[in-house]
Order: sequence, then structure tokens, then C-alpha cells
Amino acid sequence: MNQNALWIRFDQYRFVLGMEWRLLEPSQKLVRKTLGKLRREGLQWYASSGLKDFVGICSSIPESKQPMYSAALHVADQWSHGGLEIFAFGMPQQRVAVMALNERRPVPGFDFIGSLSEAQGLIEEFEALHQGTAMRRVGDLGLLTDEEPLSAQTVFDQPRAETKLKPLPSLKALLITMGLMGLGLAALGGLYHWQMQEREDMLRNLPPPAPPQATDPNPAYQASARQMVQSLGSQGLGLYQAWVKVIQVLPLTHRGWVMTQIECQSETCRADWRRQYGSVDDFYAQPPPLTHQTQHMATNTDALHQSLQTLHPVQVKAVGKSISQITDLPMQSPGFRQMSSWLQDLSLLGVHGVTLEKAQIWSPPAQGLVIQQPLLKGSWFADIPWGLAMDTVVPPFATVNLLKTTLGNSFQLSGNYYVRADAP
Repeated sequence: MNQNALWIRFDQYRFVLGMEWRLLEPSQKLVRKTLGKLRREGLQWYASSGLKDFVGICSSIPESKQPMYSAALHVADQWSHGGLEIFAFGMPQQRVAVMALNERRPVPGFDFIGSLSEAQGLIEEFEALHQGTAMRRVGDLGLLTDEEPLSAQTVFDQPRAETKLKPLPSLKALLITMGLMGLGLAALGGLYHWQMQEREDMLRNLPPPAPPQATDPNPAYQASARQMVQSLGSQGLGLYQAWVKVIQVLPLTHRGWVMTQIECQSETCRADWRRQYGSVDDFYAQPPPLTHQTQHMATNTDALHQSLQTLHPVQVKAVGKSISQITDLPMQSPGFRQMSSWLQDLSLLGVHGVTLEKAQIWSPPAQGLVIQQPLLKGSWFADIPWGLAMDTVVPPFATVNLLKTTLGNSFQLSGNYYVRADAP
């Protein structure tokens, strides 16, 4: 039984990590008898998958406050792509969360929160167990090979009620509830006939019901789309140029340490450093320019081959003409042509590996609902030589999501672009 379950708060939501997961036998489905058996084992909380045959359990949770949600079920519910997956995120107080999924279900033994070294051991164990199997790797610490970058702050937001933890009922509470229900039924029995008669009289006097009216999704959608478009100015060319300025300021070597990789997302650039001859204290005593935070990454037991990681904030300034409303965006077909031509022109200057996805509806509504003027979103990617870094101009209706380089002759840049639907 996992004794290390605890909750981590993201905004107003509490997510529980470190639960034990069990697959129930067909005859054991999550009924009152099964819950009672779990309670007799000393367990106090549970969360279950949609089929009610897979349950996460834990004993006491320090300073528990309802509502709480299972982090593993939340990730499986909203962020899983299916198949074999492993997630690793940085948590408060220097802790690391590791969660593994198989076909959108938590893998027993891999719902974890603890120290960096324990997390690395768990990741290595999972990789060894599934060696040679296709696997998706997601996180924000760089602990996973071919990691798909995704921040914990983005992932842990707006959980659904199905992922909420529930307290296991005690026998005493069950008996009290049954007693009160018996008294209530006895009291209601004498009034039943009178209430039914009153109800029939009331129904006879009611006017015929109005036909149901479907809720129009367009006002709420358009409001969200406007907010999205108004944020483009802080996610496009200005952000890209701020990344480049930070990278240009950073030295390739510093105090006996060599920079091996730099990655920029949102308003932060993250640099990885490998020891050449200096000490960790030398680096901490005089960090590189614009350093906001330094982290010592003890990735192995060899004290001479250790790593450091630094975080560098970027100052974003508006550049050029910004788009402030949806009508400023190009239509789908002209916008796709403009993005295609931009990437084709870049390829003539030495940019390679360019890809462009045709735009699809942004934030599609529930099935059956129709958006009259949808906002469309597509993705793009380019591998750009460093010599073109300052001369590259991102179109005003495009954003940048990630800049990453291992300090070779080029860097990888990816982002999105936004357009309106073509006129019918």
C-alpha cells in the first residue's frame, strides 16, 4: 500500500499523487461490499476509472481538504493519446512527479511524487520494463528521452468531476445513514397519498411546457476567440526576438562549464550545462548573465560528470503591427498561402525541414453544435541557421511555441498560425 500520497495545489485545485492502483476482478466491481473491504484494510480514499473496475486507493492524506482529484486519472482523462505513456513534472519543494499510463489507465506502481533521484530510478525501471516498445514521453524537466515539452501548470487545470477522490464509507456512518433513512421513509409513508394527490392537482393546472431551446454556443466561443487573438502580439515576433536576445547574451562556456542545450518557451529560456573543469560552487557564486534560477542536476553518481540548469526570463516588447481583433486575421486559404510562401522563401536562404499543417477549427465545440464564424489554427516548424536568427520575421498572425538547439549550426523553431474560415 502506498503511504506517500499527498496533494499539490495548482490555482484552486488540489491534485493527489502517490496512489496505489488495483485492477478489480469481474466479480469485485466497485460496489459497497468492495468498498467495505478496502476500508477494513485501513484505506480512507479512492478514485475509480469510468468502467469501475480499476481503482486508485490510499490511506490518510496529510492535511486533506476536499475536493481533491487524482493526478493520474486527470492526466489520463485530458492529456493521454493512448498506448504507453510516461509523464514527469517538476513540483514544489524540489519534488518530482512521475506517472505512467497504458491505454489511458494509470500503471500500478508508477503514480509517484518524491525526490529527483527516486524519480530517475522509477523512470529507468519503467523504460527497462518496456524496452523496445513505442512510448510517448512528456514532461518539463528534461528527464525523458525525446521528451515532449509540456508544463505542469498547463496540465493540472480544470479537472473533471469523474477524477475526484471519494472517502471510503465507514460501517458506523453507514448504520447511522440507514437508520435515518428508515425513519425518514416511515415519516414519509403517511404523507405519500396526500402528496400524490397534491401533485396531480398541480399538474392539471400547469400550462403546457414550452419546447426546449438549445443553448447557442457562439457568444461564448466568440468571446474566447477574441481573447485568444488579442494575445497574439505577445506570442509572436516580439517573443521570438526576445528569445534570440537572451541566447546571444549567454556565453557558450562559463566558470569551467560548457553549455550543451538551450530551450525557450513562453517567457523563459532554459540552458543546460556540462562540467568541463569548474566546480558547482564556482558556477553558483557567479552565474551567467540574466540568470533567474540555477538548479544542480545530479544525473549520475560520478561527481566529475554532473549537470547544471539555468532559467533566464525574457522581456517581451511589441514589434510591428499587432493583430487585436478576429477581422484582422487573413482568411483560411490566403493565410495558408502566406504561411507556405513565407516558409518557401526561408528555404531559399538555407532554412530546411519546414513543415506546415493546414488550419483546423480552434477549440471545437461539443458534437452537434455549430460555430458560425470559427477561429482556425494550424502548426508550423522550421530548422533555421543561426546566421538568419535576427533577420527571421514571423508573420503577425503566427505565434512561436518552442525554440530549441544543441548549439550546432541551426536551431529548431515551431509555432502556430491563426486564420478565419473562408467565406462560403
